[in-house]
Amino acid sequence: MILRWLQRLLRSSTPLPSFGRTDTGRVRTNNEDSFAILADRNLYLVADGMGGHNAGEVASRVAIEALVSFFSKSALHSMRANNEQIHHFLVSGLRHANDQVMRMAAADESLRGMGCTLVAALIDGRTLHTCHVGDARCYLANDDSLAQITTDHTLMAQSEGNGNGRNDRPGRILTRHVVTRAIGFLFQEDPEYHASVLPAGGKVLLCSDGLWSMVDDARLLAILREAALPEEATDIMVREANEAGGKDNITAVVVYS
Repeated sequence: MILRWLQRLLRSSTPLPSFGRTDTGRVRTNNEDSFAILADRNLYLVADGMGGHNAGEVASRVAIEALVSFFSKSALHSMRANNEQIHHFLVSGLRHANDQVMRMAAADESLRGMGCTLVAALIDGRTLHTCHVGDARCYLANDDSLAQITTDHTLMAQSEGNGNGRNDRPGRILTRHVVTRAIGFLFQEDPEYHASVLPAGGKVLLCSDGLWSMVDDARLLAILREAALPEEATDIMVREANEAGGKDNITAVVVYS
């Protein structure tokens, strides 16, 4: 029993191959996306500043910085292998980030109304924990399939009634979806949390809608399956999103387990 626990703890704390890339795209003049890879914690974050709102780039940066500070290595280490604690901690982290963004907006009139979508992923052993608001997504891939773990918090997803708001038509845009839940606005309910089994050889993709709106699921799976390294996968994804029009900022974070 103790040996199994030690093996799981070691596996949880061993950094996984990962890489992230962000790009302004071909239409926008500034990049409102932010991301962070905390390899020593196997924690990955992507935020997308709200298009049409003030200072979206500030909101995404502040939210990421707040989470990096909140999700300290010591705090995460103390709750490894405890799914209930991790669930509570991730939700608390996104609430903390929301408080930080709202406080800054209230103190500076030029930042009023700023916000961002956000997705956080923590890998603990063979469990992938995700917590998010908005339409920044997390996918989990194996050799045969690509599963969207998160659901889109948008009017479009709700009206389609499909639960995940997928876009399987590359190159379709995007007028920006109307986001129904986001950092920077009062939460009517907790951020959405999921715990998923991470298969051996599984690959995780976190991304903003500037990627998934431009490159369809089948192509994302093919890239993850064929790319030897996470860096190669992110390079291809960003390039193909731009080739499809690059209508929005593009961010991809890829993790190989």
